[in-house]
Amino acid sequence: MSDRPNIVLFLTDDHGAWATGCYGNRDLQTPTLDALATLGTRFANAFTPTPVCSPGRACLLSGKTASQVGIHDWLQEWLPEVGERDWLGETRTLFDYLSAAGYHCGLSGKWHLGQSHLPPRGADYHFGLPGWQGSHNGPYPYVREGEMVERDGNKSGFITDHAVEFLETAPANKPFFLNIGYIATHSPYRQQEHDPRQTAKYADCAFADIPPWEAHPWVYNEGGGNELSDEELQDRYIGYYASATEIDDNVARVIGALSARGQWENTIIIYTSDHGCAIGHHGFFGKGNSTRPLNMYEVSLRVPLIIAGPGVEAQVLDQYVDHCDTFHTICALAGVGLPAHEIYAGGSFAPLLRGERTPWDNTRYGEYGDLRMIRDERWKLVWRYPAGPHDLFDLTADPAELVNVYAANPDVAAQYKARLDAFYVDHEVAALSGLRVKELPAHNFKEAWRDGAREARGLQAY
Repeated sequence: MSDRPNIVLFLTDDHGAWATGCYGNRDLQTPTLDALATLGTRFANAFTPTPVCSPGRACLLSGKTASQVGIHDWLQEWLPEVGERDWLGETRTLFDYLSAAGYHCGLSGKWHLGQSHLPPRGADYHFGLPGWQGSHNGPYPYVREGEMVERDGNKSGFITDHAVEFLETAPANKPFFLNIGYIATHSPYRQQEHDPRQTAKYADCAFADIPPWEAHPWVYNEGGGNELSDEELQDRYIGYYASATEIDDNVARVIGALSARGQWENTIIIYTSDHGCAIGHHGFFGKGNSTRPLNMYEVSLRVPLIIAGPGVEAQVLDQYVDHCDTFHTICALAGVGLPAHEIYAGGSFAPLLRGERTPWDNTRYGEYGDLRMIRDERWKLVWRYPAGPHDLFDLTADPAELVNVYAANPDVAAQYKARLDAFYVDHEVAALSGLRVKELPAHNFKEAWRDGAREARGLQAY
């Protein structure tokens, strides 16, 4: 057995931090995640740098901003010109670095960075979701080791089956890295789309942690809330809560497989999500692209981040961290040195996991196309290029982000705007910058543009 830790990274789609018991939800049943949070470290303030799937994943896997890799929105991979392109190009990921360092690497589940029908570069094992990820249950053409395999049933279950297969076939003389990508918490939310054994658990749920709300004036996506009856809303709540519990059950299966092979004691488990998710919060369903203009609300940005395993202290940390920091931390835990000439965002919080109290800057940055954000413990500035509208929230006085105080605080806005600009001087590639994106694709594929080539162009900087 290697003296370096195995690493299992759960990167779930659309699982907001609020939708777990260990983050305070009174109704949601997530006993496995809650137990991991008790055994290890839970970050109370973890964020995505981009509140939508593909760029959020790219940030975690590469340690770079969206404006360094050139992915600025979710990739509509059912379009051949989108799905058959390697959007990361020469950008190296955790798979590249850990494979080169001697790790046996695998992916089971969602990739969503182009060429999802192929193993990521550096992967020794691959079970994936090519093209459109589809519904949560029913027939679907998966890909396993380069071959299409039709399966009919629950996606979370199949993803876990192949994660377990990876664990059972991994060589004993090498450490392994396994990325597991669940999609159950992604829309569609309706309970008929989910496992009835799970939805039954919430038939009488009060959903006390979903606040009363009215549709947001900027609501964009279909089914945003303004046209839904109380029964339809309850239906969506049940489906989303059931999906979180379904994921929790499957995380337990992976832990069971690790224990059965005697790998639990030498494996670091990381559970997080690509971005947050609103289920009625702020008057919309979804994330950053569920409003027009796009948004950077806390509910879109905050993700669960739970880390347990050898050398990880049992604690709750208040430091503000994001996916780029998680990238650095995984590299540090694996003993991987990064090239000195490369420019990354973030830094390793591995010392914090060990209980060391080291200086940490709580300033976080984010972007979504031509929207950029800077925030710290008190202020959040959201700057929409070229001409606004801009947001400034006083998070101390207004944690729910209900009052935009931009006009009343020009000096604060100017100070944070200067810091935001200074950050992106170092953390963007001019040709790949989000400020060069001319168009963003429709969030709802039913409203997708008729011209597929135009749609593809909207996904890249040019």
